[in-house]
Amino acid sequence: MNELSDCLLECDVNFYRNYALPIIKNNPKLFDLDGFESILHENILSNKTIKEFFYEFKVDKSSQYELNPKYGRYVWDMADQWYQKWSVVFSIEHMCNWVPKGTHKMKMFEATAWLNRTADRYHIQSDHLELMQDACRYISDWHQSNRALALKGIFKLNTMPFYPPTWFINKSKQSKSECMAPSYLATFLPPYRLEHVPERWDQVFLKGLTVQPGQKSNLDPILINTTISILGLTVHFDEQSQSSRLMFVMPKAKFGNLESHIQNELPTDYLKPCQLALSITMDIKNLHWTFIHGNIHPRNILMNYADYVGELVDVSFMKRTNDTTLSLAGRWPYLASEIVSTGQSTEADIYALGIILWQLISRVTFPNDAPVHPHIYRIEPIPDVLKEWQDIYIDCLSKDPSKRPNAYDLHKRLTDLYSQLKQNPVPISGTTLDYIKSRRQESDRFLDNYHTTNPQKTFNSQSNDILYPSGDQVWTASVTRFSHPFFTSYPNILQFKHE
Repeated sequence: MNELSDCLLECDVNFYRNYALPIIKNNPKLFDLDGFESILHENILSNKTIKEFFYEFKVDKSSQYELNPKYGRYVWDMADQWYQKWSVVFSIEHMCNWVPKGTHKMKMFEATAWLNRTADRYHIQSDHLELMQDACRYISDWHQSNRALALKGIFKLNTMPFYPPTWFINKSKQSKSECMAPSYLATFLPPYRLEHVPERWDQVFLKGLTVQPGQKSNLDPILINTTISILGLTVHFDEQSQSSRLMFVMPKAKFGNLESHIQNELPTDYLKPCQLALSITMDIKNLHWTFIHGNIHPRNILMNYADYVGELVDVSFMKRTNDTTLSLAGRWPYLASEIVSTGQSTEADIYALGIILWQLISRVTFPNDAPVHPHIYRIEPIPDVLKEWQDIYIDCLSKDPSKRPNAYDLHKRLTDLYSQLKQNPVPISGTTLDYIKSRRQESDRFLDNYHTTNPQKTFNSQSNDILYPSGDQVWTASVTRFSHPFFTSYPNILQFKHE
């Protein structure tokens, strides 16, 4: 076989032949393809610069995506299209288009040679390599079953390119959670980088991918879900294990995450919090048609486009709605009490959203480097809060999961409230502002005292998180965990009276 994947759009095939192939042939080592050659075996050489190639691409309609919303929100930006095209070239299911020199492509989507070389070169840990192999098979099976839809651009999987780790510089480590892979901010520096880089392809977020040993990862949320923006995959070398682990490459949030926003901003009226709530709820509504998120909290809500638009991220614990696997994973206190017996559910996602809606006005955040003191971090009625707002989050926090609104109804209620607030803005009252300030002062005093005394009370001295007994309770920091074995002993910080 010497033809490119028959699941590529014609414009992608043209880009591959006219741009990718000659650029890569100039220096295959820069593209991590030394020792490999294209299955086309074409002697296409060029002395053009990346700038010159891009200039040609901007006027080459045969290699561009049609300017149609079905190709995504960035299709009108030619610089962004340039990066998207390269993502298709390097998407793992298309790496079968590159074979070791002197060999031939055996069958469609067979990328074993490239996978093996990549695994050896970067010492990819076995469970993470298995995930890459599964992803290749998953995508190839999907493409073969849905080729007609894919070629019309009606529906496609997320492209999943693998970017060599050498293409990322200036890494800075971000906050971590217990037993979870670390994450980094980095600059993306591929060999095809433009002088004027589209914002989402410049500074990127490298999300550590935690794979539980011996357990199959669910690929559906990663590859089918289009709510969560994933630019691709890379690996990061772990000094302790002397192996590399997979990471998602994601856009860096221009306005940070929701937790930072809550900590640093004071609301003046209800319109902006309602806009934020509406955007988050829309993501959940779209997700809940097929998936359960399983880890909704403010650090997993990024603000990419404005400080009033939140986007839900993280696929670590996502699963299909019909998946009955019991899981106690996630971040407390965003975990509903019933998950001990039911596991994660769409209703549990709504509970987590209810806490976030409360936080959008109270401005209380939960520490990941100190215990969540049950009084200091109590979730209680907010004085003089807008009744419609209070009714919504109290309904979300119902102890009975069946009484919580579904995401569709919740989105409608927030839409109606937003329309009212846009016509008649309601300021945050002085009483509510005083409450917000007093809660912040209370929390600051507690954290100052805690960090000064630095108590060494932990069940496991090797653990990096805060977890220790206090009477008949277990106090814990607010961190994401694979499991919460002491969950039933965590203090109850919810102080609402439910009917």
